[in-house]
Amino acid sequence: MSSEIAEELSRQTRDLVTRFEARANSFSRRQDLANLTVHVDSPAAERSARAFFGEGEHLATGIDGSMDFDERLQMILFYANATAYSCPFTVEDHLKFDLASARRESKLAASAAIPLWAEDLGNVFSREPEVDIDLEHSMERVPNSFMTLGELYLAVQLCGRSKIIFLDRPMSGTFSTLSRDARNLLRRGESKLTGWPGTEKVALTDLYLATNLGSPVMTITARRQYLHMALVAVLLKGEKTIDELAAILRVQERELRKALARLKDNSKSLGGEIVTEGSSGKLALVDGVSGYWQRVERLALAYARDAFGGKRHPLSLGEDEYLTILDVNAISLFLLDLLLQKAKETGTLLIGIAKDTTATDISRAVLPYASFSGRLKLSEPAPRLKNDRAFLAILSSENPSIATPWRTVGYDSAFSTVVEINGKFRSARKVVSRERLFVRSYFQLRALKSDPTVRSQVFLFDRAFDPATDAGSVRAMVAEEKSGPTEVRPYFEGETIDPVSNLALHVLSLNDNPEVFEAFGHNQLLYLADKAVKAEVKMMRSSLRGVADLRVGGVSRRRKIFGLVTTYREQRSEAEHARGR
Repeated sequence: MSSEIAEELSRQTRDLVTRFEARANSFSRRQDLANLTVHVDSPAAERSARAFFGEGEHLATGIDGSMDFDERLQMILFYANATAYSCPFTVEDHLKFDLASARRESKLAASAAIPLWAEDLGNVFSREPEVDIDLEHSMERVPNSFMTLGELYLAVQLCGRSKIIFLDRPMSGTFSTLSRDARNLLRRGESKLTGWPGTEKVALTDLYLATNLGSPVMTITARRQYLHMALVAVLLKGEKTIDELAAILRVQERELRKALARLKDNSKSLGGEIVTEGSSGKLALVDGVSGYWQRVERLALAYARDAFGGKRHPLSLGEDEYLTILDVNAISLFLLDLLLQKAKETGTLLIGIAKDTTATDISRAVLPYASFSGRLKLSEPAPRLKNDRAFLAILSSENPSIATPWRTVGYDSAFSTVVEINGKFRSARKVVSRERLFVRSYFQLRALKSDPTVRSQVFLFDRAFDPATDAGSVRAMVAEEKSGPTEVRPYFEGETIDPVSNLALHVLSLNDNPEVFEAFGHNQLLYLADKAVKAEVKMMRSSLRGVADLRVGGVSRRRKIFGLVTTYREQRSEAEHARGR
């Protein structure tokens, strides 16, 4: 029987390998696809560095986090930690990073240990997990949310002091996930963040504006789905008539009045007005509304300080009241918005890196758009391979003319919610996400000198969209949304090399470590931070588990409630382990 299974497995594996080789061969000598990549222009990047950072010595920092949880004692212990490693770099004739001098930012760390009874998990998740798999996934969300919070909190603190900040996460993907959770929170019509102790009163309308608009410096599109927020963004600068708003936003009055009605309806559900119309016929924000961002910023920073340095339980409001994970993720969203604002004010280059992404942006939207826009002329259909990292890794390996370090053309993160079907672009979901927020590129840094076909991994990086340098690469495209066709104006890099993305690639190429496998073609500062946080979480789990055992175990033994200490599954596992010895 086993021999028959082995023979069948061998045959099926052979078929898969044959198909893979045929697929790989279809990438060979594809200069048309190779034009999707851009080689680094080092001299231009050096000039950009002098303009962006200024000559002299600066600091670069990598921030990473780790998390874990422990199900012992009927009490769930969640651990989250984030740390930062920095090194100096100089901008003179050449850009130089002193990675050998990399040091941990010992005065800046974010660590949290959060205990919860299993029966209280439903309050924190905002819904009761239905099955064991759902429960385990939900439990991972708790430490993951605090890990994200910690990473962003450290980045905000370092912004300006460090001129380059590497994040071990894509900012665009993090923004979309956090935005979704914050919107889900608002749909519930309440948030206990409005009553977080020790902070200024924050209204639901403040959370609503911060979620949907962000900080006042963020770009907001005037598309149908976002027009009501674009209207608020204009009114933040002063009162306007309907005609003036229509001219500024370049929309018809009918569409503007629909957006205004939508904003008023939302205001009623939030319990506070946002826009008012004066006797002169001009629209203006209600008194106090314009200060929404300052209030939310103070709340976000105060909550993060409490979570990682205070004596207050970061989820408990006393008695049986708890914040939910949606509340925590809303705070993280506000910190990310604040980070983008501070980076713009201080001239800090933010680079988010994704290692194990399974995105399909290239095959689903970017490649078709590059072809339709004339940026790329395909000699034959592109190979069918949905995973972008695999697609680009095979393309690079099969075409040595793609010299490392390289990156793909920069594209708007909004393309991640676009799909091409039969020559037309459609929203992958109900609507295309906000454009002109983040610019994404895949990159590859190294190839072996002895064999150029052997190369480092392909990763993704993103950066913030900057109107000052990126406005010239904004394109117009029509995409079909649930409500009908709409004009989207995303960023898409043209024939002229984008100076900021080129600088980012040059910076990345100077920050890997070819002598360490995990940092080969990746990032040395993030590698060091990753090792540090994993070791610290492991140590936290070991020491704090003992504290919990001592506290709760004593009560259990005194009251003879033995099931409180360990579950039946744990008791059986311990017995089987002892029997095996």
